[in-house]
Amino acid sequence: MRYLFFRKYTLRKINKYVLILLLILTCFNSCTLKQNGSKDDFTFIVAADWRYTTTEPYHSTEYFLGALEAIADVGKGAFMLSPGDVEPPSQSRALISQVLGADYPWYAVVGNHELEDPTYMDYLRQLNRGEKSLPNIVRKGPPGCEETTFSFDYGDCHFVVLNQYFNGESDMGTDGDVVPELLAWLDKDLAANRKKFVFVAGHEPLLPIPDMHNGRLRKRGTALDKYPDNAFNFYQLLMKYGVNAYFNGHTHNASIARINGLWQVDIGHARGIEDLYPEMIFQGISSIFTNGKETGMTRDQAVQKYFWKQPYAIKKVLDYLELTNNVYYKELADEPALKALKFFFAKAEKMGDVRSEFFRTYWNNWDLSRSTFMKIRIKGNNIFVDVYRNDAKGGPYSLVYTEKLQ
Repeated sequence: MRYLFFRKYTLRKINKYVLILLLILTCFNSCTLKQNGSKDDFTFIVAADWRYTTTEPYHSTEYFLGALEAIADVGKGAFMLSPGDVEPPSQSRALISQVLGADYPWYAVVGNHELEDPTYMDYLRQLNRGEKSLPNIVRKGPPGCEETTFSFDYGDCHFVVLNQYFNGESDMGTDGDVVPELLAWLDKDLAANRKKFVFVAGHEPLLPIPDMHNGRLRKRGTALDKYPDNAFNFYQLLMKYGVNAYFNGHTHNASIARINGLWQVDIGHARGIEDLYPEMIFQGISSIFTNGKETGMTRDQAVQKYFWKQPYAIKKVLDYLELTNNVYYKELADEPALKALKFFFAKAEKMGDVRSEFFRTYWNNWDLSRSTFMKIRIKGNNIFVDVYRNDAKGGPYSLVYTEKLQ
């Protein structure tokens, strides 16, 4: 009898101590979570449109290298998500590895400039192929776009990377759209998701929004809004599944806007100083002028020779110079472009200083936007977007704005 009493007393005493211990552990875990946040709390970087090349002076900190160094300073987070125009991707990956580490995950979205070189597309496909594919992949894309459209999970978040140049058959078959085949795949992917937060990334915006600082507006009518029915269906699907934010690039203008209830985060560009085109084009034409004089070539002949050498870049400069009557450079025919270029140089030459007239006209019609990257912080039930920008002249980056996505 005494033994039974002692046993019951001992068990009660042990149970009491176990209960106390459990309470202590619960309080400790609660305090720890309050201090450090949920186990699913993390950060990641969103940056794109840097157009990095091996050509000097792109190696300097005034350009993409400076953005990467700033990312390292503020904390590189778990990975980088890049909504397009990261060409050449192999060189971009090398620089990212150099600054942020060879094992730092990089999820790249296809942009319109990746379509211009088949080797760029091959590289992006290889990133998501075989045993060395990107980490945490949940689902590959539809047939014809298996490697450049995909979804992945991290923490309590689900991410979708869309190749908006998929036309239903080829992963480089359209000019920027969300075709029914891509939308159907996205519907299935989002329907299967069980994560708390959902982010979708594509290169082109649903609707271009002015830059948050200089108010510049680009790509209106030539982004996803060029195909309004498909864009609207895309928007409806994102709303249906409660997507927390849609990340895009393409415009080079940074903005955070809520479009009929959907957060669209345009991450701008991370190239540092935005544009080298005027200097590159002027140097090229000047070189031909100089060489042409030695062979008896006229000014118009020199301009024409250089134009046929690289019409794409020259038409882009003409677009910035506003010499094309507001015709988008991709839609501008060669002959009118060449005529406008010849007219400009004839006028500039009569003014006595071709170089000064070239740059004066260019900069009077072109506002540079500040280089940008964003740090996304997942903390408990909250999503914070920290916007880091430089001064548009290659200077240091600083935190300029924070938005809480609610």
